[in-house]
Amino acid sequence: MKIFEEMEQRGHEELIFNYVDDVDLKMIISLHDTTLGKTLGGVRMGEYDSDADAIEETLRLSQIMTYQSATADIDCGGGSVVLWGDRQNQKSEAYFRAVGRLIESLKGRIVVSPDLGTDSQDFKYIQRETENTIFRSQQEESSADSGDTFLSAEVTALGVYWGIKACAKSAFGSDDLSGRSFAVQGLGKVGRALVDCLKQENTSLAVTDIVYDNIKQVQDTYPDVQSVRPEEILYRECDFLVPCAVSSIIDREALNKLRCRVIAGSAYNIFTDEKLLDEVHGKGILYAPDFVISAGDLLLLDRNLKLGNLERAREETKIIYNYLLDLLYRSAQEKVPPYKLAMRDAMERYRKIDQIKNILC
Repeated sequence: MKIFEEMEQRGHEELIFNYVDDVDLKMIISLHDTTLGKTLGGVRMGEYDSDADAIEETLRLSQIMTYQSATADIDCGGGSVVLWGDRQNQKSEAYFRAVGRLIESLKGRIVVSPDLGTDSQDFKYIQRETENTIFRSQQEESSADSGDTFLSAEVTALGVYWGIKACAKSAFGSDDLSGRSFAVQGLGKVGRALVDCLKQENTSLAVTDIVYDNIKQVQDTYPDVQSVRPEEILYRECDFLVPCAVSSIIDREALNKLRCRVIAGSAYNIFTDEKLLDEVHGKGILYAPDFVISAGDLLLLDRNLKLGNLERAREETKIIYNYLLDLLYRSAQEKVPPYKLAMRDAMERYRKIDQIKNILC
């Protein structure tokens, strides 16, 4: 990987590498665009095959956050934090307090929230070293009338649900999901909440997860839901493939085996190569841009990037339906893939705001 060329191509401003020997912390921070102010990004922890894979992950995620912030009308740019480590054995108080110290060293230029591989306990340690986080403790959430560890999970799922209804309207002529078939990959907090949304209508669901207890909980609640092995879910014949788990799950070989009409889920970066986005469009599969359909959690934030009112955020997730429906209509009219139009919309907002920054107050 030619790092500077990659950063230039994507429009990144900064890429920061950190290593703390005492806790074996390998941490990469990516700041994509600060036109509108501080960056916002998740802290993701996992093991990678190479340095290039870890760098690619954080660059793609921070770029997506820029587009997502623009879509959700949030005044911030995109950032990302990737921790290269074994989340089963490497986590400790010292490890995540070191993460917090390094976040604090950026003096508020990035505000972080939990992402894949990090949880509430990890963020309790991070918050001992920095206030530049978006996280609400369980006690605070109880007072906010939410039993979920992260308020954003429910709101993200609700946004995906409205996005799926927009895709149904575009692909099938009606946003009524009754009789439609779904293959849901991943039953974490978002995937589980999304199942609840989809079962409000007379839908047919097949689900999978690498954790059996997650599948059992769904089937205990909805006995008609079918369980599928993880390696089979992508190739199931269905109306909607709904990825709600890890990234990089569809390569060219997998793309050629897909038997769905629509791909719409909460997972980011599901294609191993961004060039496949054009190919999936060419195959006549409607792909809802990940940064659009997953933007629901940002609607929980106020202008100061603090968690706000849950009921208001629930109501505002319908914005995703309206925007995505318009996006899909323009895509059909202009014969341009939806994700390209969505990226163009996002960067147009940044360009216009950048222009007015020269006005003196």
